[in-house]
Amino acid sequence: MEKTAENIKKQLEFWLLKYYCKEKNELSGKELFTIFDLISQKQKNEIINLLKLRENELPVLYLKISEGKSIINTTERFIKLTDQGTEEIEYKNFKEHKGFDRFIIKKRLISRNITVKTNGYLSPFALKLKNDEIIEWEIPTGTAGFGFWSVTKKCELIGRKYDVIK
Repeated sequence: MEKTAENIKKQLEFWLLKYYCKEKNELSGKELFTIFDLISQKQKNEIINLLKLRENELPVLYLKISEGKSIINTTERFIKLTDQGTEEIEYKNFKEHKGFDRFIIKKRLISRNITVKTNGYLSPFALKLKNDEIIEWEIPTGTAGFGFWSVTKKCELIGRKYDVIK
């Protein structure tokens, strides 16, 4: 199925807004997981300079991990930005996520069998590629992390079903 980058952008935004049960105008851009267009112009400019976007590729969602670390969902891939550089996962190579395996809260281990949405912590988040390789990126737990979890699982559809019209 052919889609424009703008169509894919709208789809990703829809999935995020559905998770939050909000309209776009109800977000401020200061959420840890938000729509890229809503973050400050200064942040956008800094990030765009680091992304090395392809022709017609658009940044869509922004997940702040910590100062100097973030993940951008573009119309074609996940891009993790850190002080050490960038890592990326193409949607066409993405199979699924394994989510949070476990995370530690005040020295108490929480397994995936217990539902805990605690803000303020970071935990490894497993992304599985089509070649069965697992890549772990540390992301926030709580609302932002579970929002990323919710949207991320659908990015496989973009890689599998959509051809981006250039």
